[in-house]
Amino acid sequence: MKFENLLNYLDMGVCVEQLQREALVDLVVLFIEIDGVIDDAELAYTRKWLKSLTWTSQMCTDTYLHDVSHKCKDAIKHDKVNDFILQRTQNIHDKPLQAEAIKLAQGVSLADGVLSPIEEQTIEFLKSCFDKATA
Repeated sequence: MKFENLLNYLDMGVCVEQLQREALVDLVVLFIEIDGVIDDAELAYTRKWLKSLTWTSQMCTDTYLHDVSHKCKDAIKHDKVNDFILQRTQNIHDKPLQAEAIKLAQGVSLADGVLSPIEEQTIEFLKSCFDKATA
């Protein structure tokens, strides 16, 4: 029985870690899409970062990116960006990953050399979500 509990715990650990990675990817893709301009520099920044991730999903990263891109566009179109961010930040529990999420949002937003007002505003909202989570 204890061995089964240990295996379940290990499985959950993998699931939680993957959920956090997926939430990071979701946020990065949102920041690619948020200003309405998808720049090659933003995509290059994202691809480079993705190569550093340990991806344990059965869905390959390209398919995942495609799917989440549609979700981001839908959130933007229906003015649900804050809801999208809130849902994703709830899956990022580790402080270092929260800091990484902010760093990635800033990095991808600045990759094209321009920080648009919507990107800046959305980064501030992202920061506030993590501040509330740790308060």
